[in-house]
Amino acid sequence: MGIDRTELRKGLSRTWPYLLSHHHPSEWYRCYSPVIFGRRIHVCARCLGIYPGILAALVVSLFAGGLAPSSTAALGIVLVFPLPALLDWTATTFTGRRGHNGVRTVTGFLLGYGYGVGLVRLFFAFDLRVALVGIAYGAVAGALVYVSQNVSES
Repeated sequence: MGIDRTELRKGLSRTWPYLLSHHHPSEWYRCYSPVIFGRRIHVCARCLGIYPGILAALVVSLFAGGLAPSSTAALGIVLVFPLPALLDWTATTFTGRRGHNGVRTVTGFLLGYGYGVGLVRLFFAFDLRVALVGIAYGAVAGALVYVSQNVSES
């Protein structure tokens, strides 16, 4: 029972466009689209902020000693920093507003920073309040995605 290389190549060719951007072509306006080595690639603007934000939070929290946020400050970051991204996504999903990639990247950085601080608090300080915040945000985001899917189908 070996790997079917033809099927694997076919699957990779279909998923390759989504490696750096999870958006369908109709939403590529939510991406930066540089040409690299003669090929246009699409990079999700919000994700381009999220991953450096996570990295920055991990570096500050784990290696910057006195710069790492206290328990109260960390919980505040985890509560507040993701909110601009959620509000921007909600505004651009439920209104005719298209938004701006610069805003997506900045709000993505804040979201990522909140994720990173939350990860450190959860896994190194066992702060379960962070998990509760994550569950609450997940529930709100999930409900909004559900509504957006049903609104677009009707």
